[in-house]
Amino acid sequence: MDKSILILLSFILLSCSSKKEEPPKELPLIKAELIAIKENYIAGDSIVLKFKTDVAAPNIKLHLKNAFGTILLKSKLSHNFLNFYIPNNFTRKAGECHWKLIQEKTTLLKGGFSIKTTAPKGTKIETYFGPRSITAGNNDFSMLIIAPTDIYDNTVNPGTEVIIKSQFLETISELKVPTNNLIAWHNVRSTLKSGRILVTSHCNETKSKELTTIVFPSNATDFSISTSSAHDFADGNQILHLKSDIIKDKYNNVVSDGTLVTFMIKDQKGSSLFTIGTTLNGIVKARTLHPSEASNWKIQAFITGAAESSIIEVNFRTAIADYSVHFSKGNRNIDIGPFESFMKQLVPDGVLVQLDIYDSEEKFIETKKTTTKKGSSTFFISPEYLPNGNYKLVFKAAGITKEFTKKIHGY
Repeated sequence: MDKSILILLSFILLSCSSKKEEPPKELPLIKAELIAIKENYIAGDSIVLKFKTDVAAPNIKLHLKNAFGTILLKSKLSHNFLNFYIPNNFTRKAGECHWKLIQEKTTLLKGGFSIKTTAPKGTKIETYFGPRSITAGNNDFSMLIIAPTDIYDNTVNPGTEVIIKSQFLETISELKVPTNNLIAWHNVRSTLKSGRILVTSHCNETKSKELTTIVFPSNATDFSISTSSAHDFADGNQILHLKSDIIKDKYNNVVSDGTLVTFMIKDQKGSSLFTIGTTLNGIVKARTLHPSEASNWKIQAFITGAAESSIIEVNFRTAIADYSVHFSKGNRNIDIGPFESFMKQLVPDGVLVQLDIYDSEEKFIETKKTTTKKGSSTFFISPEYLPNGNYKLVFKAAGITKEFTKKIHGY
């Protein structure tokens, strides 16, 4: 039984090995003819490529390529006709479209057609405008860019007319600009007067939204300042008011609110101080305290990098004519004052009092400082700090200097 099975299998293997493999048969190339096709379509049209063939062949495909991409389409057979339906995403893309009719790896036919924009049926407009703030004068501008497209986002044909309108104060202007390289654009020049410029555009009856740029005043020009105060005594208490005239640019525009102005003050000793303010309706105001001693102030205001004021002088009279100094407790306790102002009233708290200490050979030791409270001030020289001995004591307050040579003793 086993021998019979082995013999049978041997005959089967011999018969299989002797059979030759036949190569796949290549189908003959068909003859195809393109049935009437338009050279130009409108984006969104239904497009069907129809070919007439001599035989029905199911292995025919259409290779299609345009700006959207590339695709390989299968045909729909109808007798000896091949119908290729172009997908919507390809028919809605304007531009050149190229096709090849392919059988296996062989190109039977090739050609192309154009898809035109459908802007006349409907246009969309995108607008860009900036910068949104410019400076008055003839040099600055904002650029308006208009990008009109059809309903499928295809750019309109070159040379399509775009109408641009702008408004400033009582003037409305209109300009026609053709599209070029996908867009239309126009530079909106600044005006000599400050204010708002409104712009809008339309193309194929489609209108854009309103856009705005603000014309701000140019750089400020030189200006004048003035001061006012209740009196001219150097009491260290009264407020000196600083004020400018209306600050304008060279085109007579009032400078923008919030423009920073710095007031620089120099006295007869070369010392400097400053105060700042910002403009409102072109006028800047600032304040500072009177000095605590007679002074001659020179005041000038600056707008950094733009303008400056004229220099004005303000003189302050002495408010404190004199003060007394009292020593006690071995000259270690020193009371200065009371300080009286120009109407014999006590000076406000905070008047600076300075004590410079020198040894018997006038070698400087140290400076102590304090301020007045209720019209007087006090120094105490501790024995841990300064041993007994002869010292020179120099007091400075309200511009008045007093010197004493004292023997300091006691604990």
